[in-house]
This record gives sequence, structure tokens and C-alpha cells, in this order.
Amino acid sequence: MTRNVRTYDHFCLTARALERVGDRWSLLVVRDLLTGAKRFTDLMDRLGGITPKTLSQRLRELEDADIVTADREPGRREVWYRLTPTGADLEPVIDALNWWGVRHSWRLPRPGEPLHAEHLLRAAVQAVDLATDDREPVRWHFRLDGTDYLAESDGHRWSLTAQAPPAPAWADVTITATTDALAARIFAQSDLGIDITGEPEPVRRFRQLIGTLATVVGPG
Repeated sequence: MTRNVRTYDHFCLTARALERVGDRWSLLVVRDLLTGAKRFTDLMDRLGGITPKTLSQRLRELEDADIVTADREPGRREVWYRLTPTGADLEPVIDALNWWGVRHSWRLPRPGEPLHAEHLLRAAVQAVDLATDDREPVRWHFRLDGTDYLAESDGHRWSLTAQAPPAPAWADVTITATTDALAARIFAQSDLGIDITGEPEPVRRFRQLIGTLATVVGPG
């Protein structure tokens, strides 16, 4: 297969890495697989602006590079894409780019520009992790636009996954809202259209921490 990728023709490991993941959309596909396996339609939903043809090409290229693997079960129509261990090793790269963007390239979404819940949550959770001294364990269950997400910290490291809670009482706090309502909670402390349930102290802590993103964003 001929890849649409720039070859830099000199030896540098940064250049070598970019030859594998530097094409447009490639790192964003990796970003969206960090929270768990996705179907083609799930990735299309998150990658606003990509065409099906381009996504298919990027997935094939990432498979060839042993960054993504495709679960093609015989008799099942759906194909599930997930990161290989090599692909999962890109998580610190994605996190570093996201954090740089939060501090140096922030702007409000433009009219008509899609904002996906998962991308807002990634920035919000990362801000709590890196810009606060709170190191107590926490489990938050978000149900945003009908999709479940789990944000969890063991006191040392935060994780974000796109899945339902493993048990009914798993979460300290459950947040049900639209993406826009959560954004309003983060940036304007508005509770309009958002339901937050849990014991009083975990709810108070959530309200305090979730607004951290608004305090660290920097202009582009």
C-alpha cells in the first residue's frame, strides 16, 4: 500500500515517529481510541469533518504500523477498532499536546463547530489532574448526550473511559447532562440542564474541581 505520508529523508527519531503518525487525522484517531474500542461510526461521530474515505485510509495505515488493530469477527457486521500496546504508548504524547492546547490555543467553539463530550471531558479531567493539588481518589460517572463515560482517579493517576459503570454503586457522583450543559457548568457555574447526584461532600468536591479548566485555559 502506498501511504500518504511525508518521508523526511534524514535520521531523527522525532521524524521517524511523525512518518508513522504525522498524517492529518492520525493522532486524532489514536486520541479517540484511548478511551476504549470504537466502531467506524463511533469514530466518524467524534472526528467532525473527516470523510469516510479518509478515515478508512487512516485506519488501514495505522493497522499497517501496528498502532491500531481491527476486530473482524466472522459473521458480525460491525468491526471494532482498538489500540495495540504500541498505540497505547502514544497516550502521553496525546496528553501533552492536549495540555499545551489548553494553555496556549484555547478558544470557544465557533458557531456550528462540533464539540464532542469526550473531548471536553478529556480537557476537564486533565486540568483537575495537573492544575490542582487534590490527590484523593474519586469516581465520576458522566452520562452526556446519552453516552456513558467514567472518570476515575486512584489518587495518583486519572483515567477516562467510554463505558457504563461496572456496578450501580460504582460512582461517587453521577452527572447527567448534554455536552453544552456541562460546558456551562465548567465555564459559567450554571446548573441549567444538568443533574448531579451523590452524597453532599462528593458533590461539593465535584462542583469545585470540574471548574478547574476555566481557570487554566490560555488564548490561542
